[in-house]
Amino acid sequence: MKKLMMGIAFGCTLSVPVQAAPIEFRYGLDVFTQSQGTLDALQSISVLREIRPGLHFGQTLYSAAAGDAGGLFIGGFELMKRVPLGRGMALEFGGFIGGGGGAGLVAGDGLMTRGHVTLRKHLFGNVAGTLGFSYIDISGSPVSTPAFNFGLTRDTDFAFAPGHVSDGVSSGRVVWAIKPLIKQFYPQNNLRRNGTPLGTMTLMGFEASFAASPNAVTETFIQATGAAAGDGEGYADIQVGYRWKTSASGLRAFAEVATGFAGGGDVDTGGGFIVSAGGGVALPLFGGFEAEIGAQGTTAIDGDFTALSPYIRASLNFGDKTRPYTDARHWQLTLGATYQEPNSGFRKPGITTNAAPVLLESSIDLFLTDRIYFTGNAQTVAHGDAGGYAIGLLGFGYAMPLNNTWTVSLEGLAGAAGGGGVDTGGGLVGAARVEVDYALRQNMAISVGLGTMQSLRGGGGARPITLHLGIKTAFTTFH
Repeated sequence: MKKLMMGIAFGCTLSVPVQAAPIEFRYGLDVFTQSQGTLDALQSISVLREIRPGLHFGQTLYSAAAGDAGGLFIGGFELMKRVPLGRGMALEFGGFIGGGGGAGLVAGDGLMTRGHVTLRKHLFGNVAGTLGFSYIDISGSPVSTPAFNFGLTRDTDFAFAPGHVSDGVSSGRVVWAIKPLIKQFYPQNNLRRNGTPLGTMTLMGFEASFAASPNAVTETFIQATGAAAGDGEGYADIQVGYRWKTSASGLRAFAEVATGFAGGGDVDTGGGFIVSAGGGVALPLFGGFEAEIGAQGTTAIDGDFTALSPYIRASLNFGDKTRPYTDARHWQLTLGATYQEPNSGFRKPGITTNAAPVLLESSIDLFLTDRIYFTGNAQTVAHGDAGGYAIGLLGFGYAMPLNNTWTVSLEGLAGAAGGGGVDTGGGLVGAARVEVDYALRQNMAISVGLGTMQSLRGGGGARPITLHLGIKTAFTTFH
């Protein structure tokens, strides 16, 4: 056990037989039974894994689906119990807790709770449908209502295993690449929700792409970006898409389509649905790194927002395409909460509250060496009179093991933040933190941290001290 704990804490690899593991993806729709201001329905994307027989845990992101609240985003944690009924049917009981806001709908804390009872029916292959009843409450907003929920789920086997292990698999969907990105929005004569012209926006973000096998010439992807400069401070979008490539590797062209939800920053995305289409070229560099250069057209389905969006992505591609499923990549996932102690310029002028925000936090770390890792971090507010405040960061960390149980890590990050009346000076922020991890058991550690976040544009703005608490789990993907 001690040797295994050392492997987790230090990023060492152990030889343990593994096989592809199932992950459940779910798209849901909650239609309110009564009017809730500008919001009539929520849509959601969930990623769930069975942690005990019949017990599933994961993360869900909710956004506006109907009404005029595009830009409402709420992220958090989902726990669900499934009871088989026979004949491909099951009854599900679950709960969600998360935080966020946006679109001017959440004036208070932003904490959202949701309970549901759902009937699940197998449809075909690995696809099932759901129909049920839920109750949704968002603190600091008018939303407190029963709802009817509908959904589609798909179980997919991924080539991954718990812990930092070395033995490969022979099948399963793969994480094809991770891609930090910068894109520019050039709006096409659009007006903001307040009637003034919408200017150009610079966005920073992150993409993860997935393929059916290491040699596939098509891939699916999920992409998240937020405004970091220019107009639209507080704007964010989440898109899921499909990409066609002329070859699996080397110099190649690609085309892509995507759909998702977007808003915030007073950008008029209507109910929040957006669609995008575009293409570009991938240029191999060195050591699995590539540059992707292209452009998209993006439009809101029922809002005043259409933009041309050139972009550049730095892509780290995984695996040796001549020897599939043999390369292992080591990761760790952190789920927890962040407390921010505000400075004197934390809020925008005219906002008098001095409450300290608490945000729900998720981080994903990819180890580039035994100690150096690339990290992505997302936070949504759940307390502190800052409904709609959200943060997305990318950066690097260095892990220093002290012994078999304790590890100290240093991280530096940059990204986009805004919303909730917090003065982020246009959205571009930097952050640094130190974390101390204590190994609890196999593949799991508790982590506490101390850090700071600072607006990078101008001399004032938000510069809070940050305290962090989370649970870390280690896992390995094969490519």
